[in-house]
Amino acid sequence: MGANGSFLSRTTNFDENRMYKTLYSIGHNIKILEMKNSKLGLKLPEESHTPNRIYATFYRNGKGLKEIAEYGPDGKRINSIHITDHKGYGPHYHNWRGLGQEKDAHALTKEMKSLINKIINFKK
Repeated sequence: MGANGSFLSRTTNFDENRMYKTLYSIGHNIKILEMKNSKLGLKLPEESHTPNRIYATFYRNGKGLKEIAEYGPDGKRINSIHITDHKGYGPHYHNWRGLGQEKDAHALTKEMKSLINKIINFKK
């Protein structure tokens, strides 16, 4: 996992070149990530080395789940699920197109709500 384009260039094949570390795994496919450099933000990677992966991140201050990203069979991000309210949307998601997320927000699906609950209720 790494920044956009790093999968194709293979720069993230080695742990020292990766920007993220896995804190926890929920089952085989859901990974809770954190940036290795704690001074950087909590942005999730744009691509995944593992097809159909799900990554999530929590706020550092312990105030809960921040974001979930789902990736497709090609390793590219499909959507971003935002848990906290911003811009009056409440919990919502954005589809990803090309190199970024669309501006329009969508109501969470039943499956997304279930995924959020699974991650929030995960016991270490």
